[in-house]
Amino acid sequence: MKMMEITGTEVSFDNMKKWVGTDLGKSSQKAESDLTLWGGVKSKLEMMETLMKEVEIREKKKQAARLEAKAEAAMKKAEEASKI
Repeated sequence: MKMMEITGTEVSFDNMKKWVGTDLGKSSQKAESDLTLWGGVKSKLEMMETLMKEVEIREKKKQAARLEAKAEAAMKKAEEASKI
């Protein structure tokens, strides 16, 4: 599958049958099974990457809110100190 990606060939069952069955003269059943497994794992990995990005964005927003609150508190404290 990586070879298909490197050569710019679409990773599909038809291409897998051609590469393994026709070109190599082997049974493509195992390769097709691996392709199905690879597709599932790749899909899960993409979902995990998306989830991690969402978590990262959420954490950055929380951090920004904390920093904003901290800055406001520091400004209030500075104003009170300047009044004295």
